[in-house]
Amino acid sequence: SLDDCPKEFPLPYKSGEYPKKYDYEGGFPQDFIWGMGTASYQVEGAYNEDGRGASIWDTFSGANTVGMPGANCSYCCQEAPCPINDKMSDKGATGNVACDHYHLWKTDIALMKSMGLKYYRFSIAWPRVIPTGKKKDGVNEKGILFYNRLIDGLLEAGITPFVTLFHWDLPQGLLDPPMEQGWWSRDENGKPDAKIMADWLDFVDLCFKSFGDRVKTWVTFNEAW
Repeated sequence: SLDDCPKEFPLPYKSGEYPKKYDYEGGFPQDFIWGMGTASYQVEGAYNEDGRGASIWDTFSGANTVGMPGANCSYCCQEAPCPINDKMSDKGATGNVACDHYHLWKTDIALMKSMGLKYYRFSIAWPRVIPTGKKKDGVNEKGILFYNRLIDGLLEAGITPFVTLFHWDLPQGLLDPPMEQGWWSRDENGKPDAKIMADWLDFVDLCFKSFGDRVKTWVTFNEAW
């Protein structure tokens, strides 16, 4: 870590103006941590099992969310299931099954151990532990159990867990404009009004209390830059 934060940061390159060589060099420190990372929506699958709520990715990809907690998406398609979003570049691709990590986590940990992996970053799916995104609607204990078993299994295999709290799979129940606008909620002047923060704090507090006795490194947002 740095003693003082840098005063200036390099700006991103403009499209088409990428350098052919770089004018800086260096190496990683001896104690730099190398590991592997995943995202809940990308690997877990089991999108409608054991009480998981609908996420905005389920809606976007056109997954059948009928009957799932928080599946109301009347703002975009009137009635679930929503059609595949026009912006999908690979229509028909979903995270419904993905790598089936929800069922194969023991096998996945064994594979990580066989690779000699020592550090693993994964994300907790907000709609798997709080299906509608709102704690007052209930906590999904089966979701808590899944992550408890995963964390315990990693530690038993000698793998240190790093946890990302939010990797973009917002519960659909928190995005239902104009009533619920998720992270995009604005006041009458167009400024963020932090309406989602109470639900967000409930979620992270639940994670800290449920897993914080074993997880010591937390990442707030994936790729916050």
